[in-house]
Amino acid sequence: MYTWLISLIVNNHFGVLTRVTGLFSRRGYNIASLSVGETSNPKRSRITIQTCTDGAAVYQIMKQLEKLEDVKSVALLPGAETVARELLIIKLVVPAPRREMLADALSDFDYKMPYEDENRFILEFTGSPAECEEFIKILEPYTILELCRTGVTAMSTVSPIQNL
Repeated sequence: MYTWLISLIVNNHFGVLTRVTGLFSRRGYNIASLSVGETSNPKRSRITIQTCTDGAAVYQIMKQLEKLEDVKSVALLPGAETVARELLIIKLVVPAPRREMLADALSDFDYKMPYEDENRFILEFTGSPAECEEFIKILEPYTILELCRTGVTAMSTVSPIQNL
């Protein structure tokens, strides 16, 4: 099993995401991460899907995606030539005596703290999926009240996907 990133350019209207995710569901493939957003062309959206499967299955998925009417382009994003990012927002309980320890633990990370009060913090961090996992692991000794992840969004550094 391998982790794959698939990028799609689709028509930007209702029902498209349901048809794309339904294709995965009907064939028994899991979506590990999903992000969707409008492109520079408001008539198109980019969908980034992270899935874990073998090579033959991912190529079968791509062939099926290409058959969907609203899908304009499909690309498999190569790991070494891809910039992939994810956003984390985490609410923590951190008593005053442990705040300095938390700051030291996170000193290697470029994060923001958009909210804090006497006992709680909300931290915001953007990084690669591996960096996000490392960030969360460092926070495990603290009380995590809530954790939100956007899912991976990615772009190839070499071959552009046209917004058609």
